[in-house]
Amino acid sequence: MDKGEKLALFLGMLSGDGCLSIKHNGAGYRDYPIDFCNTNREIIDLFASLFKEVFELQGNIYERDRPNRKRIWHVHKHSVKIVNYLKKLGFPEGVKRDKLRVLPIIKEGTENEKIAFISGVILTDGSVSERKVLFHLGSKLFLEELSALIGEFTGEIKAVKEYTQKGKYKSYQLCLNKKEKELLLSRRATMVLGRS
Repeated sequence: MDKGEKLALFLGMLSGDGCLSIKHNGAGYRDYPIDFCNTNREIIDLFASLFKEVFELQGNIYERDRPNRKRIWHVHKHSVKIVNYLKKLGFPEGVKRDKLRVLPIIKEGTENEKIAFISGVILTDGSVSERKVLFHLGSKLFLEELSALIGEFTGEIKAVKEYTQKGKYKSYQLCLNKKEKELLLSRRATMVLGRS
């Protein structure tokens, strides 16, 4: 994978399980953290590796045990320069639920960069089974734009469905069938195996 593809994969993963938090230190000054968390250590290691390769900085990895839940892993790094760069690309700062979009750099990118971005979202917010790929997120607009991006490869833009959880929390799903799943995953495999 070249650097543009690695950045695209990084951005897809950040869109799924990452954020640019708005925090202040004890002295009242802004911190500029890049945060990513997942319960799968291999995904954490991949994100940390991409972070180092793309930005030439090492993120800090730590773990946190939670009562009656899986252990969660974090990648964390403070950098004004990287946060400003990601914001310039269009990645939202703070709560991203209603602000997250497929970034222009991805929409205007190469086919391999688009596949890398989609792969990053699948790794973090996608559920892959034998028959389908299911995305379940809180951001409707992001899923609609992701559906359009995927449609460039499958030839069909799938509808995003709305769900209400516990009577008040809205979430959204995008479901790809087996044929669409296999097409995307084969493109991803070709990209990863065909490039060093």
